[in-house]
Amino acid sequence: MQCLQVGLLGGFQLAYAGATIPMVNQPRLQSLLAYLLLHRHAPQARQQLAFLFWPDSTEAQALTNLRKQLLFLRRALPDADLFLYADAKVVQWHPDAPYILDVAEFEHALTHAATLTGNPAIAALQRAIELYRGDLLPNSYDAWLMPKREALNASFIEALERLVLALEDNRNYLLAIRRAEQLLWHDPLHETTYRRLMRLYALNGDRASALQTYKRCVATLQNELGVAPGADTQAAHARLLQEAIPAVLRTRSVPSVVPQSPFVGRHAEWQALQSAWRMMMPGQAHVVLIAGEAGIGKTRLAEEMLSWAANQGIISAYARSYAAEGRLAYAPLIEWLRTPALKARLALLDATDLTELARLLPELLSECPDLPLPNPVTESWQRHHLFEVLVRAILAAKQPLLLVLDDLQWCDQETLEWLHFLARQHPHAAVLIIGTLRSEEIGPHHPLATLRYGLQSNQQ
Repeated sequence: MQCLQVGLLGGFQLAYAGATIPMVNQPRLQSLLAYLLLHRHAPQARQQLAFLFWPDSTEAQALTNLRKQLLFLRRALPDADLFLYADAKVVQWHPDAPYILDVAEFEHALTHAATLTGNPAIAALQRAIELYRGDLLPNSYDAWLMPKREALNASFIEALERLVLALEDNRNYLLAIRRAEQLLWHDPLHETTYRRLMRLYALNGDRASALQTYKRCVATLQNELGVAPGADTQAAHARLLQEAIPAVLRTRSVPSVVPQSPFVGRHAEWQALQSAWRMMMPGQAHVVLIAGEAGIGKTRLAEEMLSWAANQGIISAYARSYAAEGRLAYAPLIEWLRTPALKARLALLDATDLTELARLLPELLSECPDLPLPNPVTESWQRHHLFEVLVRAILAAKQPLLLVLDDLQWCDQETLEWLHFLARQHPHAAVLIIGTLRSEEIGPHHPLATLRYGLQSNQQ
């Protein structure tokens, strides 16, 4: 049996057995056919159709006009009774007839994509986007068409946004850039897309294009709306302008922030880290623990996240715990604070906080000779105060922050308690902390077991 092919997206198209049907060439007839197709699951009353399409005519004239249009449609459609039902009261397109409607295919592809993840989801979203050739009957201005046209366009934009994020999570930055540019072409005033495109260009190693995208954003918003970019977009631009500082400059020998070997596999774990970063960005502190046996690539995964952050100018710091150090108190925090990107921002703290930090960073006393010596910690409230000062020091930049703590199983008790304090007392901090740990070394009575339970309770 031959199939009728109907296209409503980007313009009207009608073909049967591969041949175009030229007789349905009047805008009113095309609009009527589109209405019946889009409302195919229920019969449509003749009076309602007549009033909808000829609201300025008398009822008798409107019904006469409808009869004429239905007659033209029957003459144009091959095997018309196979597709169209009409009696004295109702008209309906047969939903089970042998036809293909591009709108239905587009909506089905979106529904299917929503059930998938990873590469299958990307393929389904690509298919849906390819089906959207343009707005629903763009040359028609019928009032009934506008809500459906807007809804389909919104679905298309949402699908493009989902595809860009999925491609980014898959580290396919070049294709993600192309789709983000397509998104901007459809909605040139969408500021979030400019930020996303800036990030993608930076991740792809093209900082010049990232900065140029910001200039496009400034010019477009100023010319079209007379406004400047928002604070988030300006902050993203400022990060790109910062001199590139290696994200893992540190005192001990650790792997380079730019990994020497390609990062392959671990797609689900990478997506989980990206998801945690996105949830943190509005201001929701997250601690992610990467657990497993030695040698499975935990550190490599964390390194890739550091490289990802460094390419965008995001402040990040690395620390590692060592079994041979006997779990020195606050050692990872000290290593984080001595990272140039974080230490440079300690100048934002007042003298009281710097005095407190000098307990862990004695070099502050020589760098700031006017600081008094800190008093010994003898009361619990003093320890609580130190924890608060450490939070202010770590978060002094007031920007999204990525912290990595490698080999968490050897971490000291004080740092573990501070991590729990941060998650519990400052849940809205814009910080993502990634910890790697060897699961075979974590017994039921290990201090980290308590931390894991507390973090899971806080972040449920």
